[in-house]
Amino acid sequence: MGYSSGRCRRAVAAACAAASVWVAPGIVAAQSAPAADRAAVDTLNAKEAKACREMDNAASASLWAEDGVDLIQGLQPMVGKAVIAAWLNGLTPGLKGAKMVYCTIEWKQVTVAGDWAYEWGVNRQRIEFPSPQQPFETEGKITLVLKRQPNGEWKIELESWNSSPKASG
Repeated sequence: MGYSSGRCRRAVAAACAAASVWVAPGIVAAQSAPAADRAAVDTLNAKEAKACREMDNAASASLWAEDGVDLIQGLQPMVGKAVIAAWLNGLTPGLKGAKMVYCTIEWKQVTVAGDWAYEWGVNRQRIEFPSPQQPFETEGKITLVLKRQPNGEWKIELESWNSSPKASG
């Protein structure tokens, strides 16, 4: 996420060698889930988007389940919240002076089934860096698997992200 769940952290990882997590306007489909469950998933997505926009690693890491897995294009799988948090924090030096211009996910499908939810969307983000470093802009596809925790809170169990093909022209 996203960051996260990354989403911003994926941009940074690509910029600094792809990064995760973040969200909102285009939610298209929700299978027949109780309204409270869907609202809780939407809340998690909004938190991830905010963490990405603010480049807040701690907020992004807090959205992960303890045994969460992050599968970012070009990187080895990151298994466990502690590993994901450490990776996020490792991005901080490369972000000195950077500004997140935008970080969005246009969710195409959100499905809640009991204590599990899955969703996919299109992630877009742009980070501007101090001169002479060039801005980083990316678009990719993201899939999240969420799990309701014993306390009722939803957390990210699995994230997978990859870049969209570059437009020809």
